[in-house]
Amino acid sequence: MIYHPSLYIRILLCFVILSISHFSFGQAPKLKSTSWRDNWKIELKTGFGALLTDVPEKYLDRINNVNIPKNVPGVTGILSFRKGLTPHLEMGYQFDYMQINGNVEQNSKNYNVRTQTLGNSFLVLYNLKKTDVFRPRFNYFGYYRIGAVSLKNDPVEILQDGSQVSVAGSSGNNKYQTNVAVITGLGIGLNYQFTNNLNIVGSFDLNRSSDAVADIYKFHKIFYHSSNTVNNYSSIAVGLCYSFNLSKRKKSTFTKAGTETDKRLIQSKISREKGNRSKTTLSIWYKPKN
Repeated sequence: MIYHPSLYIRILLCFVILSISHFSFGQAPKLKSTSWRDNWKIELKTGFGALLTDVPEKYLDRINNVNIPKNVPGVTGILSFRKGLTPHLEMGYQFDYMQINGNVEQNSKNYNVRTQTLGNSFLVLYNLKKTDVFRPRFNYFGYYRIGAVSLKNDPVEILQDGSQVSVAGSSGNNKYQTNVAVITGLGIGLNYQFTNNLNIVGSFDLNRSSDAVADIYKFHKIFYHSSNTVNNYSSIAVGLCYSFNLSKRKKSTFTKAGTETDKRLIQSKISREKGNRSKTTLSIWYKPKN
């Protein structure tokens, strides 16, 4: 909702510069390979999101002169691609979509509003545990993202007799390509590793849209309302993450099959099963020696 015609070009240029600098000078992870073609991840999540604050009045003509439904849960979907650069650090791209349907009361009138958002962002993720030798069963992470979010608002006025009438915007600019704002977001999450390549991931994030491009580095403004804030929203999502390499490796007949991650996951399962079986076979009169 910044309504800047060159916003996407400027943000894309910023992404390219940052990506080149990190790929050139960032230390590559030791897991499997140091090649730029390896240690990639694709992640797909779904969940719920909510719009936390109203849009300022000066921008209402861009969204049919009706505000957005606030604090109403809606469906969200997230798709991201990331590249591992160090034992802890990953960088990549994220696309997210959210749809909110709710009632809005404004100027003594009632509306049923459907708000849709499209987000495109550059993502920097930090894993709490190292992933260069193997991927641990449990891992926690935090991430920061900067990019652009587009909004489309479709209100319908609810009359006293219960009938509904479509609302026509005064400017006709209620489109994704015109209602664009800068987005910054902070999030935390949890990974649970199933196999060497597949894991379940859950995340929670808090985001802020702004009408100032310079705010993409001011993450502290996410936690309070400033003069440049357009809107705040949050989401919680769960999904699957798949790790893969683009390069092919030669298999050696002198090495054992399986990765270090696979070996550790199997060993952990065996240890748990042994522990459960040993407890069930012990007599109720058994007392361990000190």
